[in-house]
Formats: sequence, C-alpha cells, structure tokens
Amino acid sequence: MSQPGTVALTVEHDGSVQAIAFTPDSTRFASGGGGTLVRVRTVGVGAPLDVPGQGFVTGIDFSPDGTAFAVADLEQVLLRSGSTGQAVWQGPVDPGNSVNTVRFVRDGTVVAATDTLVAVLEGATGATRRRIPVDTPQIAGVDLSRDGTRIALAIDERHGGDHRFAGSARVLTLATGAELGRLTPDNAVFAVAFSPDASLVLCCSADDTVRMFEAEGGSQLWPAEDETDEDTTAPNCLAFDPKGRWTVVGGADGFARVLEAETGVERGRAPKLDPGAPDSQFGAVTHVAFAPNGKVAASASIDNVVRVFNLDGKEHYTVGTDEVLALGFSPDGRWLGVGCTDRALVIDNGELGHG
Repeated sequence: MSQPGTVALTVEHDGSVQAIAFTPDSTRFASGGGGTLVRVRTVGVGAPLDVPGQGFVTGIDFSPDGTAFAVADLEQVLLRSGSTGQAVWQGPVDPGNSVNTVRFVRDGTVVAATDTLVAVLEGATGATRRRIPVDTPQIAGVDLSRDGTRIALAIDERHGGDHRFAGSARVLTLATGAELGRLTPDNAVFAVAFSPDASLVLCCSADDTVRMFEAEGGSQLWPAEDETDEDTTAPNCLAFDPKGRWTVVGGADGFARVLEAETGVERGRAPKLDPGAPDSQFGAVTHVAFAPNGKVAASASIDNVVRVFNLDGKEHYTVGTDEVLALGFSPDGRWLGVGCTDRALVIDNGELGHG
C-alpha cells in the first residue's frame, strides 16, 4: 500500500472535470465535464473506456450493481453500459433546461434535477415515472436519502424575474412529490445534506448560517433562534458523517469545520492556522466530503490544496492540485477522487478511510 496522499491515478481531459464517480466496489472511476469525452478508468490494471460527451457533463453515477453509469450532459441523461460505453437509453428530462444532477436509487431508479424540476426515471428504459416541478427559479443543491425515498433541495431565489434575496431548504418524498418539511433562512440556500436515517437535514445559507432541521415538519434544531455563529463566513458546502455523529462545513473564511451533529458545537477545524497570521496562504473552501468510516474528512479550497484531516482538524496529508471542481471518497474509503480544471485525480487514502 502506498503512502497516504499519493496520486494513484491521473486522468487527463481536454476540459474541466466537474463530475466524478466510483463504482460501488471502488475499483473503477469515471470523470467528465467540459471536454468531449467521459473517461472510465480502473484504479489499478484494466482497460480504459472513453465515451463521447457534449462537453456539458455535470453529473455521473454508477448503477447499484456497477454494470452501467448515468451521465447528465446538457439537456440529456444517458445511461451507458459500463463495459462497452454504448448508450442503453438517452433523452431530455426538461427540454430547454440543463440537467445539473443525476443519481441512482438503490432499486435502480434514476433521479435527475434541473434548475426547476426533479424527475424520477425508470432505470431500465429511461421512461419518466414522475415529474416534480419546483416553484422557484433555481435548485442550487440536491441530496438523496440512503433509502431513496426522500430528496432534499437547496433553493436559491436570487435569480429570474422574481429576483429576491431569499431561499429555502425543502424535503420532498419521491413517491408523490409531496413536501414533508421546509426551512426558510434569511437568504439563498446553497447546499443540503441528509443524516444517514434521513430524519435530519443540514443546510447552509447566504445569510452566513449553518442550520440543522427535522426533515418532517422543518423544525430547526440548532442553532437556537437567539444564537449566531459569528466565526463562520459564507458557508457554501457541507457533508454529513455517514455514521450520523458529525458534519463538516466549508466556508469563505478558509476553514472546514467539524461540527457535532446533535448540537452544532465545533469539534475541530482544518487548516489549523490563524487567518490573521502573515504567512497564512489559504482560500475559501469550495468542497468537503466525509470518508465512509466517519473518522476523516476532506476539503478543497481556492488555494489549490486538498486536505484530509481527522475530527479535531489535524491534517493527515495535503495534495497540491489545480482548481478543484469535484471531490468525493470511494465507497470503501480507500480512494479520494478529485476533478480539476483539466484532469481528474485518484488519491490513495491508505488506511485512513477504512474501519
């Protein structure tokens, strides 16, 4: 096993890499974005697979059995064979609007989202099972519950003809499209994340707040109404620990903070630097992710550094990169995938993500 932080695989692209995905068994890695090809590589020894794209890939996800992968490319979703790359089916979700997210549910159903619509598609045929319109200008972020029954939406209302500094975090049931809960901060919501059992939702907003609320009913759990976190600046990305105890939040102040899920109390932060120190050279955090074991997290920031750190914020390793546009651990925690401006990287996480 190589040293943690070693780049195990580099996949060159002719454009920015905005979407990455690992197979469920963590042996293959797909990447795509602004280039003309979606590339699938084995992490180790294996034949490469390249498939054409329109240059607007914003999402990739492998099927639960790993035999196929879905691609969101401009207005279309395509399901492709994992062995040959041939299209099994393809078609627009919301004609005239780009698809921003594509995800598989455990039963093989595909969920896709545009700025204003969530679509539930048959995995075998691509036929639309359900269309769930959203009555606001933009869906800024999406998360699916583990069991595939609920979807959380981050809504940004600062766009369109009814422009206003407002937003909401919403929880819908995929079976009917009915709204289960809603939280409304004082400005746009950027990102949402479900707890493992989908009973709670974490969200961050342009009003400089991070909030935890109940998925059913939308009751805010923390912070209390008279509490504010004056240390957090423009939180914009977040993730829930897969075991449900911790969350990680990245902000424009350059820190990724680990917060206790039950209370919102900070456990640690990375990097462990004083922002006022003259030798501090780090920028806004743009991506965060938790390893499957919940013991380490990763962040990427505009200082072009990927950091992997423990719950106290102690860094295990850092890797210099180009601008990071996508970040995520493999299902087994061994690998950390990174999408950059003209390449994708798979970083060896060693034993850090296991256990």
